Amino acid sequence: GHRHPEIEAAIKARSELGWMFGIHTTSQMKLATLLHEASPCAERVVFCNSGTEATMYAIRAARGFTGRERIAIFDGAYHGAHDWGMWAADPSSSRDAPDKVPMGRGVPRALAELVLMLPYRNRAAFDLIRENADSLALVLVEGVQSSNPQPLAGEFLRELAEVCRSCGVLFGIDEVITGFRLAYGGAQERFGVTPDLAAYGKVLGGGLPVGAIAGRADVMEVFTGLGARNGIFSGGTFSGNPLTMEAGAAAVGHLKAHPEIYANLEQRGDRLARKINDYCQSRQLPVQMKNVGSMFHLFFQRESIDSMRDVTAPNVRAEKAFYLHALNRGVLVPGTQRAFLSAAHGESEIDELIAVFTASLDDVQAEGLFA
Repeated sequence: GHRHPEIEAAIKARSELGWMFGIHTTSQMKLATLLHEASPCAERVVFCNSGTEATMYAIRAARGFTGRERIAIFDGAYHGAHDWGMWAADPSSSRDAPDKVPMGRGVPRALAELVLMLPYRNRAAFDLIRENADSLALVLVEGVQSSNPQPLAGEFLRELAEVCRSCGVLFGIDEVITGFRLAYGGAQERFGVTPDLAAYGKVLGGGLPVGAIAGRADVMEVFTGLGARNGIFSGGTFSGNPLTMEAGAAAVGHLKAHPEIYANLEQRGDRLARKINDYCQSRQLPVQMKNVGSMFHLFFQRESIDSMRDVTAPNVRAEKAFYLHALNRGVLVPGTQRAFLSAAHGESEIDELIAVFTASLDDVQAEGLFA
């Protein structure tokens, strides 16, 4: 939620001591220790300023460690706004071996040769990794795709990790969204999988800008500097600033002290999705809600969705009308349609969401937009 008293107190206390020094502080050690304890892979931790920076540095670290330049990502994924993450599957290409296209203008097409696009939750991805293993530095995957939250994501992650290890390719999980959300230990804890590298952001900063790279000690050694063996450059004036570190430590510390938060989020997210899906099925509405715990996404189509390649003909008019009706009833859903519950959402807020969503769906149906 907003203005949590423990986080607000931590920010105020730190601000009285100063918040920008450009050097390492004990505040970094406080948050790094919490991340080390929570994340199965976090033998070492490096802080940066955002999730985008975290995935960017994870990719650079993998290249420095392996000496290889190519990376692999999955269709439907989002790994930040740097050029390496701004690629999508070409919808006209093969589902088992998708080609890729840039996400908008400004992404150099020359980089395409260094990015391998893999099909999400499709075993054909494993064959592509094996075929390209000699050139791949890293296979990067979201703990759960926020664009497509699938309950069986964990089964795929575990098998993917084994394929990468058998091929000698580093395996990375983008925990920018799933870290400290799906469980205290993120997707790693929830699904029982340990990557070589992980990227963090969002929850870790307690509401302030943050990013972090965590991973195996030997891989993370590349961050010791350009003079080190396989050393890479990393840095940032505000990376690990004490204001963010104290806010993050307060947020993560609260989550550690209150593990019941995760059971509550899981139950409430599942209840919301179940009620909306039951309502849509009872009225034969071409709408479905996908969720994993507190992550949820509404899709305005009847056809089943396994990967984002299955989102073929969404009813955009109905979708826009639904969100406008929900807004008019006091519920704001992000324009990306990727939505999340927080610990501040209790049972009464879930009841309100269900009432607003079902009433808004009725409005859309009455307007004939589902025809």
